[in-house]
Amino acid sequence: MIGLALVTTVLVPNELFEHSHETLRTIGEAGVEGLVLWAGVAENDRFTVRVVLLPAQHCSSGEHGLLVLVDGRELHRIGVWLYEQRLQLIAQLHSHPTDAYHSTTDDTIPIVTTEGGLSLVVPDFARGAACLADYAVFRLDATGAWRELTTAAALSLIQLVDEPSDGQ
Repeated sequence: MIGLALVTTVLVPNELFEHSHETLRTIGEAGVEGLVLWAGVAENDRFTVRVVLLPAQHCSSGEHGLLVLVDGRELHRIGVWLYEQRLQLIAQLHSHPTDAYHSTTDDTIPIVTTEGGLSLVVPDFARGAACLADYAVFRLDATGAWRELTTAAALSLIQLVDEPSDGQ
C-alpha cells in the first residue's frame, strides 16, 4: 500500500458514488447525519474505490446539534476486514442538515486519519441530486489539518467512472 499523500487521482465508479449519496439520503430522512466510507486500492498515484462501507453508527440529535459516531469495536471490525481484503480507506463521507462544511467535531474525531485521506461533506442530508460539485471536499495534510479543496481541485482529484465495483 502506498501513502495517500501521493495519490493524485481517485477513481470512483458512478454506481458507488450514487449508492453513497442514496445511503446518506436514506439516513437523513430521519433528521440525522449519516456516514459512509470509501475503500479500495492504491497503485502508484492512482486510487480506485472498490467498496462503500456502511459502519454501524450512532446518530443523535440534541440541543447542541447533530452527531454521528462509530464506536471502537466497529472501527476494529472494519480495520480487520480491510486488512483481510487488502484494502485501505481513502475517504469518509457524511451529511449535514444544511451547508457542507467541516465542523470542529469533523476536524477532531475523523475515521480517516492517514495523510492525504479525504473527508467529503454532503449538504442538505443528500436530498438533492448526487453531484460531487455540491460536496465540500477536504484533504488531510502532513500537519494533521483538514484543508478544503476548491471545487476545481476536488473534481480533478475525484473522478467518477463507469467501471464496475467489487461490491458494496
